[in-house]
Amino acid sequence: MKLVYKADIGKKRTHNEDSILVDESMNIFLLADGMGGHQAGEVASDLAVKECYAWLRGNFDKAKGEANILKLLRESLLKAHSAIKAKSTTDINLMGMGTTLMQMLIIGNNAHICHVGDSRAYLLRKGITLLTKDHTAEMYVVKKGIVAGGYLPLQKMRVLTQAVGGQETLSPELRQVKLQAGDILLLCSDGLTDMLSDNAIEAIIQRYKDNLTAVANSLIQEANSKGGRDNISVILVEYE
Repeated sequence: MKLVYKADIGKKRTHNEDSILVDESMNIFLLADGMGGHQAGEVASDLAVKECYAWLRGNFDKAKGEANILKLLRESLLKAHSAIKAKSTTDINLMGMGTTLMQMLIIGNNAHICHVGDSRAYLLRKGITLLTKDHTAEMYVVKKGIVAGGYLPLQKMRVLTQAVGGQETLSPELRQVKLQAGDILLLCSDGLTDMLSDNAIEAIIQRYKDNLTAVANSLIQEANSKGGRDNISVILVEYE
């Protein structure tokens, strides 16, 4: 597999609240986008990826079969959830902190994905496919048929309905994808997807797909050229 990952502060933020943790030897890929005042978002995202990673490494040998692997990912996310909630009680500046969390574990030709929030996973094969669903107010009301997409005020559309460290209980999204040679997987924070459409992302990947570093740089550069309102993080994996 080929791998590139990169984070950028963007054009508007003064610090980076995104965290990336990758273990190439175990094909573990983690990305979190934190939220909270007084830099609490940084604390939440960093704690999330570290807690997840520790649980995955410590329990990986027990997970045999697709169902158990997805269960392991879910358990690691919930461990991070508990750790963030506990940490938020230790400092008034950390109260209310939370984070998105995207996890991907590749075993053989299967990508196992577990996530909460609005960070996303995409697959580029013949075209681009969004593999995850945003846990946002917009997606909730669209799913319930309350209102069509794009008709909520922008500030309300992006409100998370699920965040690690947020609600008392979480319902992580789980998915397994069978990979083919040449597939490119993209994990990213909403600093990318709020600035670029899926079609724009696909066009950049297609243009530079023989050079993942160029893909990552171009995605971030284009997001910043559109305003760069948030931190931008990307993980790109090409399955060979």
